[in-house]
Amino acid sequence: MNGENESGQRSPGADEIDRLRRLATAVKADLSRSGLVVRDVGEEPDRQTAPGGLEIDLDQVDDELGGLWLTWELHPAVRQSVREAALRQGRTRDPVIQASVDVHERTAEAIVCMLKVLGYEAEQNDSSHRPFAIRVLTGPR
Repeated sequence: MNGENESGQRSPGADEIDRLRRLATAVKADLSRSGLVVRDVGEEPDRQTAPGGLEIDLDQVDDELGGLWLTWELHPAVRQSVREAALRQGRTRDPVIQASVDVHERTAEAIVCMLKVLGYEAEQNDSSHRPFAIRVLTGPR
């Protein structure tokens, strides 16, 4: 049964949350074995020092943005270069910014391909709420 949280948003039922948690565990294990650095759901690394890698987010709101999400994080030095370029040039003009966009896009494509090879159903997200994110829908059967 779905419940409503304090902000009025509905959360999926306990069975769905358990399914998503098992899915997150399987995704982390499979992608880690494939050589990717994958952080656990809810892990909060130090953004200044933690290496880049794949972040797993379990969004427990029962809407089109809910579910299991993966986001690629670049190395902190690259993120800092992008921030500096944005301050200097604006969002689209600097080659550093365009390179980071290209890396995010290509990495998301590659991770979706990896997941599909491993038997998962996954898709890239086009939403501005989660740019370059990957939604994992189902695991291997």
